[in-house]
Amino acid sequence: MNSENSSRQPRQDRSRATAERLLNATISILDESGLEGATIPRIAAVAEVAPASVYRRFADKDALLRAAFLHTLRQSNQANHQQLEALLLGDSLAATTGKLIGLLFDQYRQHPHLLRALSRFIDTDSDQEFTREARAMIRANVDLVVKVLLKHQDEISHTPPEPALRFAVLNATCSIETFALDPHSLWHVEPSISDRELADRLAHGFVTYLRTPPAS
Repeated sequence: MNSENSSRQPRQDRSRATAERLLNATISILDESGLEGATIPRIAAVAEVAPASVYRRFADKDALLRAAFLHTLRQSNQANHQQLEALLLGDSLAATTGKLIGLLFDQYRQHPHLLRALSRFIDTDSDQEFTREARAMIRANVDLVVKVLLKHQDEISHTPPEPALRFAVLNATCSIETFALDPHSLWHVEPSISDRELADRLAHGFVTYLRTPPAS
């Protein structure tokens, strides 16, 4: 084996491992503290590298954040491809909808800082290529949810069923996102509503909408 190639491979492996640690450290900090906590010194410390190592791999902090968010979205897509049907599919539209609403609540309650950071970053970042790629991955996750729900197509009277499902999924997701991430939203005016109450009402509205034929 050529000695130069032999020495290059370990260096490449170490570089990839370092980049992976930086991405994981960034996501961990975003999940704990949001965008405000994701400073280069803190990320480097968690990844156990020197701050200079960050700039050898990423042009600036925004480039690192873009890479970290896309890394997380790819992992989410991969996990959903493998597990979503097993997690969501019930024996009826109502059962599957209940599981979906519960899963969405769990995600927003367990990772509020990360999800708020992702939303803010996509809305404000100047890199249009990143924004397009991130939104495409989010749409891919919605597509996977719709695909599972289409298993109950025989229960759906609102036609055509796929656009109706997409609307219902986006409506429920946006409602939960606003409820979970924005304490000043109208969801929190008196009389207040609990997670359980909102989940039940969203699930009921979701199923009722899909079972109601569109107005002629």
